[in-house]
Amino acid sequence: MKVEAVEAELVARETSVVPGQPLTLGLRLQHDPHWHSYWRNPGDSGLPTQLELSLPEGFVAGSFDWPAPQRLFIPPLANYGYEGEVVLPLRVSVPAGFDGDSLRVVGKASWLMCSDVCIPGDAELALTLPVSRDGSTSASRHAALFDDAHRRLPAQTLEVQVGAAGERLSLGLPEALASAEFFPYHEGLIANAAPQALHAIEAEGQPERRLELRLSDEGARRVADPAERLRAAEGVLVAGDRIFELTPVVAQGPLDAGVEISRVAGAEAAPAPGSSAGRAGGAFSSLFSRGAGGASTAGPAAGAPGTQATGAPGSEGSSASASGAAVDAGGQVGGSLAGLLVAALFAAVGGLILNLMPCVFPVIGLKVLGFAGHGSAGDPARQQSASRASRNSALAFSAGVLTSFWLLAVLLLGLRAAGHAVGWGFQLQSPAFVAAMALLFVAIGLNFSGVWEFGLGMTRLGQYEQRKGSTTSGSFGAGVLAVLVATPCTAPFMGSALGYTLSASVVETLVVFTALGLGMALPYLLLGSFPAWLRHLPRPGRWMESFRQALAFPMYATAAWLGWVLGRQAGIDATFALAIGAVLLGLAAWLYGRFVQQAQPVRVDPVRARHRRGFAASLAVLSLAAGLLVAWPDQKSISGQPARSASAGEGFDPRSAGLAGVAADAGAAGRVGAPGAGAGETGSASAFADPASGTSADPAAWYPWSPDAVARASAAGRPVFVDFTAAWCVSCQVNKKLVLDREAVVQAMQAAEVLRLRADWTSRDEEIGAELARHGRNGVPLYLLYRPGSTQPTVLPELLTPGIVAAAIESVARQ
Repeated sequence: MKVEAVEAELVARETSVVPGQPLTLGLRLQHDPHWHSYWRNPGDSGLPTQLELSLPEGFVAGSFDWPAPQRLFIPPLANYGYEGEVVLPLRVSVPAGFDGDSLRVVGKASWLMCSDVCIPGDAELALTLPVSRDGSTSASRHAALFDDAHRRLPAQTLEVQVGAAGERLSLGLPEALASAEFFPYHEGLIANAAPQALHAIEAEGQPERRLELRLSDEGARRVADPAERLRAAEGVLVAGDRIFELTPVVAQGPLDAGVEISRVAGAEAAPAPGSSAGRAGGAFSSLFSRGAGGASTAGPAAGAPGTQATGAPGSEGSSASASGAAVDAGGQVGGSLAGLLVAALFAAVGGLILNLMPCVFPVIGLKVLGFAGHGSAGDPARQQSASRASRNSALAFSAGVLTSFWLLAVLLLGLRAAGHAVGWGFQLQSPAFVAAMALLFVAIGLNFSGVWEFGLGMTRLGQYEQRKGSTTSGSFGAGVLAVLVATPCTAPFMGSALGYTLSASVVETLVVFTALGLGMALPYLLLGSFPAWLRHLPRPGRWMESFRQALAFPMYATAAWLGWVLGRQAGIDATFALAIGAVLLGLAAWLYGRFVQQAQPVRVDPVRARHRRGFAASLAVLSLAAGLLVAWPDQKSISGQPARSASAGEGFDPRSAGLAGVAADAGAAGRVGAPGAGAGETGSASAFADPASGTSADPAAWYPWSPDAVARASAAGRPVFVDFTAAWCVSCQVNKKLVLDREAVVQAMQAAEVLRLRADWTSRDEEIGAELARHGRNGVPLYLLYRPGSTQPTVLPELLTPGIVAAAIESVARQ
């Protein structure tokens, strides 16, 4: 069964079952390139592979016989696991009285597959074997895998003397071994990433060896107990082609160190995450020890330093039984304090810049209006009251911002724990949420236009505080609204900071999101804390109401844009339904504002006025309910996600692009449905000519992203530019219109024969989410430029300029 990053199968050593004779079964794992699973002791992080078998009565299954693993470096950590193809064998005792004609074995396997990201998975597996009545059987086609696993099992036991001093653990080996590498059975005692040095000594004229290991901090404390010292030395010793299971005994005296003759390198010999040239994060990336911000280091051969991973985090045919939760290569790894502080700093700066993004500006403009109203007081008493109101409003606004960011963080953590690859702006991948947001912006726009009033609600933002009292709840709501409208935008520094949270603990994730919220709220906290600054704002007057009404139009524009996003997700019918819903919402707002909120003339009979208001209110409620019902997207119609239209991928002909064998898989066929993609944008079968000529019939063509297309194009000598985008991402749209579609940039890419691929995350896509996580991001935009033949891309900034892109392409063209 093919699932995420691995092919799993329940296999047998023999072709048939013989009653009374043991049966050797195994879990065969064929890992995708640069992915690995874990040994019985996973090391610094990870989870061991498990298999639960359902067998007939009388059958008894043993546990895995674990072949010796590889040491896999993820600096500064190390894990123990397997790559490539491996069988984990186990013995099953078959009762002599078994009288069935066949044996059906059902098992549930679970694992953690890791590369730059980790994907927990599981699969239901089954195997049926005939029963041999004459006692004869033969080797199955998997016998060679079982034999290889058997060769990696301990063939004999080796008694070793164990000594400890400080953080050093010494194993006295009685044989003159040329090399040795130790794999401990028990977690937390040995420093897995430390080098292991083999020393030669002479003991009573006989050559012996000492293997010097480093203890972990916890291990150094615990080995004072002789029993714990022996536990630390329990494990497997690999000495060339010989494999031993160690039987430790406590040394009677100190063990001589001797002379070092060989050494197994530790994690310090492996490249640190982020060390590749051109990766984002620069000097700061080494502080993000999870690998979230830098180049991958996963899956070396035993004893070798980490190698850069190029495998895709998913492939065609992935089973839904595999969980898609994406974390870093180390699983649940605790990061350094320095890394957390840098991530928090980046988040705070990104949150501050977020105030200048087009998503947030209309709401922020109205908040400034509220402060302008506070700065108008004349006498000292009113000044003191205005200062207090400003401070309370700023605190309430900041509380709304922080609460919203905390809720987003909790939702992200919950969805990831449930196995979903989600990131910043994930809620906008839901058509229902997009439709609800569009209607909310229509309602806010109508409020700003004066069609209806929401009293002291969140859209009033405190501009009438002096006249109508405290608007603390309104300011809190304004903070919530500001975060809601901010999610389509990604400010500079935010990408690296949010990428840090991909594998962070709950506390660390909340710290980063708190820093993001504080950065966004900082200007208002400062204005509320220093009322004297408010004197520099314009004096209140009629211009405030005019400005408020003018800001209704950005709200309408935002609603229109969200309608376009909904169309990309659920089709034109959903957009039309949203438009009708908006009209009905407008009718409800007009009825409420005109007949319920407005004061009736004195000459009107109070009873008739009350009945009129009740009737109008009923009509408003009915109109509102009808609008919501009509606008709500039909989930049954959102099956294939129009953003993945067939036409979007049909145009990708790898042969016309000069990439023999590159094929857009079915899953990638629509990923090119990028914002604004239309006829001619996704390319045609003849869009690219022979790359040797460097010409293109359609230099603006974009093709669907897939990991295979990137790998094959790079291997064929083509530079590759990948645009990770979404229709709801404002930053993506700005970069697309102002930079990527600019004629000079298109011509520069054409001259360098750059293949342009687009990954559309408008609707949720687990493979794209995992690829974002692989590059240390949990949101869009992300721009990658692959040099010919390279598997490690250059990561461009979130906000592009033609100069940045041109310089990156020029560096590729010079090669």
